[in-house]
Amino acid sequence: MSTAAPSSRAGSAGRALSRLAVLVVDDFSNMRATLREMLLTSGFEDIDLARDGVDALEKLERRRYDIVLCDYNLGDGPDGQQVLDRAREQGWVGPATVFVMVTAENSNEMVMGALEAGPDAYLSKPFNRELLVVRLQRALRRREPLRQLDGYWRHGDRARARAEAERMLEAGEGRAPDLQRLRSDLALAEGELAVAAEAARAVTGDTTPPWAQVRLGEVAEREGDLAAAEEAYRAAIAATPYYMPAHDRLAGVLEQTGREREALDVLAAAVERSPKSLARQRALGRLALALGEYDRAARAWRRAMALAKQMQVPDPGDLAHQLEALIARGATREARTRLQILENEYRGHPEVTWWVVLTRLRLLAAGVAIDRTGLLAELDAALATGAPPENLREPLADLLDQAGEGAHAGALHGGGTANTAPQDTGDE
Repeated sequence: MSTAAPSSRAGSAGRALSRLAVLVVDDFSNMRATLREMLLTSGFEDIDLARDGVDALEKLERRRYDIVLCDYNLGDGPDGQQVLDRAREQGWVGPATVFVMVTAENSNEMVMGALEAGPDAYLSKPFNRELLVVRLQRALRRREPLRQLDGYWRHGDRARARAEAERMLEAGEGRAPDLQRLRSDLALAEGELAVAAEAARAVTGDTTPPWAQVRLGEVAEREGDLAAAEEAYRAAIAATPYYMPAHDRLAGVLEQTGREREALDVLAAAVERSPKSLARQRALGRLALALGEYDRAARAWRRAMALAKQMQVPDPGDLAHQLEALIARGATREARTRLQILENEYRGHPEVTWWVVLTRLRLLAAGVAIDRTGLLAELDAALATGAPPENLREPLADLLDQAGEGAHAGALHGGGTANTAPQDTGDE
């Protein structure tokens, strides 16, 4: 292979590599240094380094990068897939950003996670400087034409971003499939379903991209045609089995049409195929609880709890739902022990008190001796600071009614404390 230095020009717009901002993310200092040296000797000059996923997300929040070169395995915190997912969710990487995933692993979990995240390119270790720059230049040629559109997108100006995409399509600039997908995404976000569907249909053909098939299903679902939505999602899965959003959407439609058992089977298979989606684990846990599959529910919520902590977004609800499954299957002793973890590990979370109270009420309903006076005092103290989260009001009120505490159940809706003194029955 030739060792001549790669061109210092990249992308269809011909911007110098020295002007591109690059973020290198790797948890090994030697690898960070090696990648930085490769980039410097290839013409890049503006290079930042991140030591792990948390550091990477902090840097992505503060600054816009043209290229992100991110290792998949990043130690105990968020991995490369989770960094990309979080950055996209927050709008820290835009349509013009090149995100390259680096990995030395080839496990099924990693491969499926990387496929689901959908970076611009993958690099398997070991690799040399020439291969690195070839992959970067290839991705830059694809992303560079989106730079003007990217600016509007980042500032939340969907109308101008879509107008720019449509102008580029008319002028024949950039890759039409990329522009149609952005146009469809923006139209869907604005509720313009006809435009979203038209953009998806514009890329259909002998090999329809799975996103376009799923988009047609989303449009049908929003229009209330669940049969058409199901057909679209099943078609996407048949054509591209690893495209996981199709599985998630299909499960949602099945649940809406009263086929919860089928929905559970779809989600269970999807989790086996690609287990690193937090939303998918939570959906599986919720549906398994509703169907009385408590062992499966407990496993799903345990995995959700681990993923949320890894992603630095811990939620006491994940553990509380796992305790709900344990209580429902009769493992109240284990649930009481793990309740202490809920209180201690999530201390300071704004919702933890509500989840603790809810779990104690569930234990009380299961016949476990609970300090009722202390429990209701804790509830009153929480109500004094404000109403519970909307998703907890109904289960709290139902359990309070079961416990004969109608006044407290009413207080949940009124936002105040109950005036009825609690009865002392079997305090510990």
